[in-house]
Amino acid sequence: MLKLAVNHAVISSQSLITVLNELYAIGEVKECRFLENGLNDTYLVKTASDRYILRIYKFLWRSQADVQFEIELLNYLAARGISVSTPLRANNDDYFFVIDAPEGPRYAALFTYAEGVGSEEDQHCAIFGEEVANMHLAMDDFRSTQARFEIDAVHLLDEPLRKIRPFLSHRPDDFEYLTTLAAQLLGRIEQVASELDWGCCHGDLHGWNVHFDGNQPTQFDFDCGGLGWRSYDVSVFLWSKVSGKKRDEFDVKKWTIFIDAYQKVKPLAAADLQAIPVFVAIRDIWLMGLHTGNAPIWGHWQNDAYFDRHLAFLRDWCAHQGIVDKG
Repeated sequence: MLKLAVNHAVISSQSLITVLNELYAIGEVKECRFLENGLNDTYLVKTASDRYILRIYKFLWRSQADVQFEIELLNYLAARGISVSTPLRANNDDYFFVIDAPEGPRYAALFTYAEGVGSEEDQHCAIFGEEVANMHLAMDDFRSTQARFEIDAVHLLDEPLRKIRPFLSHRPDDFEYLTTLAAQLLGRIEQVASELDWGCCHGDLHGWNVHFDGNQPTQFDFDCGGLGWRSYDVSVFLWSKVSGKKRDEFDVKKWTIFIDAYQKVKPLAAADLQAIPVFVAIRDIWLMGLHTGNAPIWGHWQNDAYFDRHLAFLRDWCAHQGIVDKG
């Protein structure tokens, strides 16, 4: 019998019930259901009266300092009146615990459940825009005792390109296009960098990391957050409305509702508005790096058709916005 290395193990739901009952004073856990193998593993936890979300971070995905930064941020935002899913303190006063998984130690944290459902209704896009603006204003005063990665050019472009390269080794012209495009996009950002709003960001504001209970929003999943450009943070909402579509399919109505509502609370400078379409393209490159970088866990489904779609979108979007050099 061979004993081989493990890239990723799914932790038993039944074993987690035992651990959660020992660690948390939330009432008897009746059910723990594995929901999603995403950037992290997500479980739905149920007691007789409440629901919670358990996140088990992937091995080496986040450091202990990264996890503690996120916990500090969520507690800070909740104290400032921003409606977010918050971490629960265990019986030992810690906000996370460590699992000795086959692949290595993994951090885990239990969060309150974000009641409601995702929504793209116009009124909810407006409410979300206002809530994100209020969140950014609150984040201006946030200071953490923990180190955290920054959402900068290295994070958004350099690291993704390094992860994409092996997948396009048989398409050198397309990889050269991507590297050239990345340099042009970064050049556009560098032109106005000194004027861009920089601060703590959510990192993944595509519109589905918020639930609405009636008209009450609750934001969650701050795992991709950190210090970065605020125009990148809001651009993710626009990206989610145009990514993967052809030029004649671009529909920015919901984006307009969102950003108009945002600016009623927190007006954006001209440089920030100018940078948003550039960050949409940067986001798509980041996503390709995320997918290819996680292929050993998620599977190597990033085939030629996948890159054809993303490259077609980037060419269409950049031409439509006039944000890259011609020729």
